[in-house]
This record gives sequence, C-alpha cells and structure tokens, in this order.
Amino acid sequence: MRNPMAQRPHIGGTPEKARSNRKTLLRLLPYWKEHWLLMTGLLLCSVASVGVTLAAPYLIGRTIDDCISVTDGISIDYPLMSMYLFALAVIYVLGSLASWAQEFGMTWVSQQIVAKLRRQMMDHLVNLDVNYYDTNSRGDILSRFSNDAELVKDGMGQALIQVVTTVVSMIGMITTMIVLSPSLTGLVCLSIPLVLLLTRIIVRRSRRFFDRQQVALGKMNSVVEESINGLRVIRSLGREEDWRLSFEKANTEMRLSGTKAQINSGLLMPMLRVLDNFTYILVAVVGGMMALQGALTVGTIQSFLLYTRNFLRPVNMIATQMNSLQSAFAGAERVFDMLDVVPKIMDKKDAVNPSADVKGHVVFDHVQFGYTPEKQILKDVSFTALPGQVVAIVGGTGAGKTTLMNLLSRFYDVDGGRILLDGVDVRDYGITYLRDSMAVVLQEPILFTDTVQNNICYGDPARHSLEEAQESARLAMAESFIERLPHGYETVLLRQGENISHGQKQLLTIARAIHSRAPILVLDEATSNIDTHTELLLQKAIDNLTAGKTCFMIAHRLSTIRGADLILVMEHGQIVEQGTHDELLAKGGVYKGIYDAQFDVA
Repeated sequence: MRNPMAQRPHIGGTPEKARSNRKTLLRLLPYWKEHWLLMTGLLLCSVASVGVTLAAPYLIGRTIDDCISVTDGISIDYPLMSMYLFALAVIYVLGSLASWAQEFGMTWVSQQIVAKLRRQMMDHLVNLDVNYYDTNSRGDILSRFSNDAELVKDGMGQALIQVVTTVVSMIGMITTMIVLSPSLTGLVCLSIPLVLLLTRIIVRRSRRFFDRQQVALGKMNSVVEESINGLRVIRSLGREEDWRLSFEKANTEMRLSGTKAQINSGLLMPMLRVLDNFTYILVAVVGGMMALQGALTVGTIQSFLLYTRNFLRPVNMIATQMNSLQSAFAGAERVFDMLDVVPKIMDKKDAVNPSADVKGHVVFDHVQFGYTPEKQILKDVSFTALPGQVVAIVGGTGAGKTTLMNLLSRFYDVDGGRILLDGVDVRDYGITYLRDSMAVVLQEPILFTDTVQNNICYGDPARHSLEEAQESARLAMAESFIERLPHGYETVLLRQGENISHGQKQLLTIARAIHSRAPILVLDEATSNIDTHTELLLQKAIDNLTAGKTCFMIAHRLSTIRGADLILVMEHGQIVEQGTHDELLAKGGVYKGIYDAQFDVA
C-alpha cells in the first residue's frame, strides 16, 4: 500500500505564506451582491441595533439627572422615572428584535453562499482533468469541499456582520461621546491606536498558523480516508502499528499547528481586556474629578462610562472576530485555489457534436504520449480498429495498454500524432459527445450506494425500466445472482457494493456498460475477477454485444481474447506484434511466449 504520508503537491503554492486578505474579500463580494436586497434590510437592522446601543446609555444618564434630586435630601420623581424605564424597555425589545432578524438573515445568506461555493466546486471537480486527481489526495480535496467551505460560512456569516455592526456602532458612539465630553472622549480614543497595533501584530502572526492548520487538516483527512479504504490490506499484512504511526504523525502536525494558531490568536483578548479596564478606570477617575468640579453631571458621567464600556467592547469584539475571519480567509483561499485550477482537456469553440452516433472507426496515427515530459509512455503507436471489430491489447504491466484507452476517451491528450474517430480527431469532438459514445468497464468495479436497478441503468438514465435493466443483466450473466439477492433489483448496495462479491460487482458494471448501448466498448481487465465458468458464459455475451460495435479488450488472460479480430502486443509503449490469435502463435514471437507461460506449454 502506498505510504499514507507521502507528500503530494498542494494547489496554489506554498500554504504557509500569508496571502492577501483584501484579494480574498474582493473575490467573495460578488457572492454577497446577489443578496443585496436582503443585505440592505440587514444593514437597517444593524442601524436599529446600533441605535439601541446609543440611546440606552443616554436615557440611563437622563434618568439619574432628571429623576433623582439630592438638593434637599434624596427625592425621586417616580412618574418621570417610569416613563424613562418604559422607554428603555421598548428600546431594548426593539433592539433584540433587530438583532434576531440580523442574525437570522445573515445565517440564511451565509448558508446560500456556502451552498453556491460547494455547487461551484462540484461542477468544477467533475470537469477537472484526471491528472488533478492523480496528483492531489482525496482527503485534501474533501477537506476543501467540507471543512474549508464551512469556515467560509462561519467566518463570513457571523464574523463579517459583527465587524460591520461594531464599526457603525463605534462611529455613532464616538460622535455621541464627543457631544457629551470632548476631553473624556480624547482619553478613550488614546486606546484605539494601541488596540489596532496589537490586533495587526497578532492577526498577521496567527494567519500563518491558521493556513498551516487547514493544510494539516487536509493531510490528516487523507491519512484517515486512505487507511479506512485500505483497512483490509492493513489488517491482513499486520501493519496496524504503521497505520497508527502515520496517523499520529498527521494528528501531531494538526495538533501543533492548531495549538499555535489558537495560542497566538488567544493572546489578543487578555491584552485587550487589560487595556479596556485601564481605560475604564482612567475615565471613571477623570470623570469623577470633573463631576466634583461641576463640569459634568453624575448622569452624564454614568452615560459616559457606559459608552466607554460599549465603545471598547466592539473594539475587542472586532479583534476577536478577526480570528474567525482569518480562518474564513484561509478556507476561502483553499476553495478558490481549487476553483482556479484550469482544465487542460476542454472543448474547442467549434467542437463537433454530430446528430448521428459514431460508427466506431478508430485510428491511432503515430501517437506519442508521456505523463511527464521526462518519461514517454507511448512511442509512435499506430493501428486501426474497424466498426464491429474486437481489438485485444496485451502486454506486461506498464506497457501502455490502459493509457491507449485514456487517450481515446480524452482523459489525456496526445503529445504527438493523432487519434481519429470516424475520420475526425478526437480533440475536435465535444467531450460529452465523445465519452457518451463509449462504455468503459474497469478492472476495479465502481458501484454507487443505490439499488441494483439504478446502478445498471446509470449507463443510460433515460432508459430506466425494470425490463431494460433485466435484459442488460441477462446479457451480462448477472441475472441469476441478482434474483438471489434479498430484494432482487431493489436491493440497495452498500458503499462500493460491499454486500456482494467482487465478481458480482464486475458483472453489474458489465451490465451497466451493456445498458448504455454505446457504439464503443472498453473492457479494461473486466473479466479478471470472474470465475472460469462465468467467464465462458460472459464470452458468449460479449460476442453478441460486440456486433456492430468497436470493442477494446485489455487482458492478461489470453483465454478471453482468442476470438479477437485483432490482437495488439505491447512492450515499453510500442506495438511489437499485431494479428489474430492464430497468426501470432504461428509467428512464435512475444505473444507465443506469453501464451506458453500462461498455459504451461512444454
């Protein structure tokens, strides 16, 4: 099994390097603009909430000054105080409703945005080149799809609106405070540069660790996902301890990066609280002295102290929410990194999409290809497959057999030469049209968590009747075992068909290929996991299936290809022999050597 901790390239450059929050925010803005009407309403709710923050301390101060008199002993104007208290109650109720509406609306908007991001990622993922999945771990891809998108929702949904609200609140409060006492306002404002400086230093430092935390999370998901998929291999080979060590390494990296991120971001609040309390005490002392001198009333001092606390609290809240925003920006960057990957295999502007089905005349014309520029896999490969022919491809591991079919399906494009389908270069066809013309059965069967009928009809959803599924299963020799399942064609398969045998899975994928009625059929070691008896029955089905179709069979077991119209023998990316079974045996070359080795011919 491949080492779970093997390093793979990450998209978008070095993740440890802090990137531009501004660019990420600007890129997120179009998602918000789609909901501009609701956002306008939420902004009004924000203004109403800010209005409560501004009005309540003022009314409390007026209540003290207007309702309590200490000139000739303590006297209280209860009717006036009742009016003030009723006004405060109304203000607080309206403020709570505004806050609730704001939170509800932002939750709805943020859920809509993250749903759109995930839709875009899914649409993009299904169009990315196969090479992308070969060079990026599935765990990391899933982490971007789930965890990073969730961080965007949490950060941009709650944190952003709170930042906007508190900024508006601060502007309103500082204006009110200036009206009440410019000198005390100056004392409060002395703390702002210190708050901004602390926030800038700590946020910049913690950003690097939040980026590393997300990357580490992707790695850990990769280890877990790969280990679960390979659990049988791990246990059968007794490598549980190796798996634990691999997981511990990934988990430790996640723990360390997460700890550093939280510790660095957690430094901000204690420092801000000290500064907050110091400013509050300073205002109380200076304000008390001014009240003794008659410069300010007691009610005004009380209002100012409340404004001071309310003013510094939003500053602290902004600093706190910046941590959530940092996580959101880190997650958004990883999402956009994925969305920025440009597929190389794309439709041309004038792509050919004929109304008629292809006939299946395939020509490989001096094809050359390599997965990397340094290593060529195919070297000057040329052959012709006529409609209705069965073309078998044999050779050792790494000879380039599957690569031929990947090029025909345009999972990759040739580096040299060309591949013609009915006289047209496959690169000139629309990709969907080209691939709809082919049915592929892989060596490792892929099934979905759905009913047997739906798995068979997946090849052509437009034809979904039970009768059509049964006919495809009959041709694939799968009918008998399906009828023995608990619910027949309505039996729901578990993940990757874990409740049926490997050979039965392969029979279902062959039934799916038959159901598609594609004019080109590719069997990539499709019979390798089927017993000999079923193989003989399946051979008859394939003989009927290939009538009028071009069929490519990649096989190691030569018994399955004796009746092929053309057999290609490959070595080191080249076709070294071609002909029928009898012709190649008569040559006494590479094919005969393979045949003799398999059947132990003396």
